Amino acid sequence: MTDKVQGNQRPHVIIAGAGMGGLTLAVALLKMGMDVDVYEQSSELREVGAGLWISANGGKVLDTLGLKKTVEAINLPPQDRVVRYWKTGEEHSVYNRDAPSSKADHTLIQVLRAELQRVLFEAVIALKPDAVHFGVRSLGADTVDGRARLLLDGGGFVEGDVVVGCDGAHSRVRQSLFGEAPARYTGANAWRGLAAMSRLKPQHRRPLASTWVGPTAHVTTYPVQRNGEQFVSFSAQVDSDLWQTESWSERGELADALKDFEGWHQDILDLFIQSENLFRWGLFVRDPLEAWSKGHVTLVGDACHSMTPYLGMGVNVTMEDAYVLARCLSESPNDVASALKRYDTARVSRANQTKASSLDMLHVFHSPALESIETARPYIQKAWAPQAVRERYDWLVSYDATTVEI
Repeated sequence: MTDKVQGNQRPHVIIAGAGMGGLTLAVALLKMGMDVDVYEQSSELREVGAGLWISANGGKVLDTLGLKKTVEAINLPPQDRVVRYWKTGEEHSVYNRDAPSSKADHTLIQVLRAELQRVLFEAVIALKPDAVHFGVRSLGADTVDGRARLLLDGGGFVEGDVVVGCDGAHSRVRQSLFGEAPARYTGANAWRGLAAMSRLKPQHRRPLASTWVGPTAHVTTYPVQRNGEQFVSFSAQVDSDLWQTESWSERGELADALKDFEGWHQDILDLFIQSENLFRWGLFVRDPLEAWSKGHVTLVGDACHSMTPYLGMGVNVTMEDAYVLARCLSESPNDVASALKRYDTARVSRANQTKASSLDMLHVFHSPALESIETARPYIQKAWAPQAVRERYDWLVSYDATTVEI
């Protein structure tokens, strides 16, 4: 068996999954001169009504790929980022984008997941028109005689120099490498939706990224657009003893949402009432992996470090993974084993630290001190003081996947 790619041939990389990680990786690899094939189980790219934040660390990857301006063209940038009290909407500004004491860039790009996926997909097919294969379900991966195989439903396989599992939290590639990864319920359910601004009250049109906080729940809201129409995207997490399916495409019922947020400000209730669809799922975590690579197979994104949404870092850390992996393969094109070892060294600790920090944030967002406004004001001022925000985010957003040592 050999770990070398023969001759001077650039690696052929097989990617399982056409989500954010798989498509970011494909663009990066193609731009670096490698060949790529992406296998996606869905029959087409599906519209998913979910917004996401791209922070500076993710923005650096998009910029290097030549896609940042395209994404910024559909961005609805917030003029401020605020924490708001759950009952009254009283707000506290926490946006230190221009603060002289913070050297990190806290700018946010706010887009729909489907729009980012479209931009990435179009970039892939512009470089290789037949790179993405839809309707192909992968079951795992292995390494045979120095070649990586993506195992397919039906008993077949596709072969390349490297297989990368970008197949999400329920990754079959991860399972084939490292066995079952039991999911533990965090004690919280998540809701998300998308409400057209035209159906909301005027105050919803303010260009704000807002996080409403309460004793047992919080809601993050921000503006996004699709085909020129503006929406408020919202994501809500609520403490609950009732487990829900670990799937962010599981439909939820309005009556259940209103019950979960009984007593909350009408502006929040209006978002649920006016949402074009409601989705509800349980938030789960898995033990962190100490390595992501085995043989000529490795992992990216939720497949190796699915995390809670409390820092808004999931998509950003996934794009970091993708670009660092592409760099490692590009710099060691004839030695896959060495490239994947360097990838693990560069990324595992960073991702696992982010994963742990995100989970810790639940206890900041949900606090008994938020029950009444008298105790909430000093709590919010302390928990979201400029220094606290810097400590929470500067190390995250200042990371540069395009230059970090590998």
